[in-house]
Amino acid sequence: MARPSKIAPNRHAIHPFDRKYGTDTGGYLSPDEHRREAAHGADNDAMNNGYSAVAPSVFREACRRWRDSLPSSAARVKAYSFVDVGAGKGRALLLASELPFRKVIGVELNEELARIARRNILPWNQIKRTSASIRVLRQDALEFRWPRAPLLVFLNNPFECELIEKLATKLAGVADAGPGLVDVIYVNPACADTLKRQGNFALLWNVQIQMDEADQQADPYGAASDRVTAFRFRA
Repeated sequence: MARPSKIAPNRHAIHPFDRKYGTDTGGYLSPDEHRREAAHGADNDAMNNGYSAVAPSVFREACRRWRDSLPSSAARVKAYSFVDVGAGKGRALLLASELPFRKVIGVELNEELARIARRNILPWNQIKRTSASIRVLRQDALEFRWPRAPLLVFLNNPFECELIEKLATKLAGVADAGPGLVDVIYVNPACADTLKRQGNFALLWNVQIQMDEADQQADPYGAASDRVTAFRFRA
């Protein structure tokens, strides 16, 4: 197995995002490191893929594409709840609060990461003064009680495919119980085929999004872009 330093050679770089806002959202945890920090005995902890944060430029471009994909008959963005499954230190939650979502919620099993995510909210709000209320729940993703649809679900390659399959089944149930408006933005979509096989999630787009220069220099993996897919539930 490759050592973390080989997988994420730039893991200790401090991102300009954190310097600007006084937050701690960067770094890298391997799956084993994440597992040691998570709650002991959590059933699905063995299926985590570790932690690294989404590049802000990638997140913002993905959300722009998602907003452009909304049909004219769809509810406005402020009707949607944003849920980051495997929220880590909460960078995606902070970025999501720039948009007028009804709710911004992070679900994170790792207790220390969830604590850091909560701690990041205050300095962010002091500078950005966004209207969105951000909540971070330390919880197993499959035990999370989903808010009513419409939903935008964010995934940054958080789990192995077995758990993504179970999550897709949960989301289908949420969509069936409400207006059926459930979208997914999936960064580094290692298990995209799992969502496709679920049957009700149609692929909206599948693109390689280029990072801006600041994100490239601070990316833990030394990457210059990320693959991002988006899905929409079709009842």
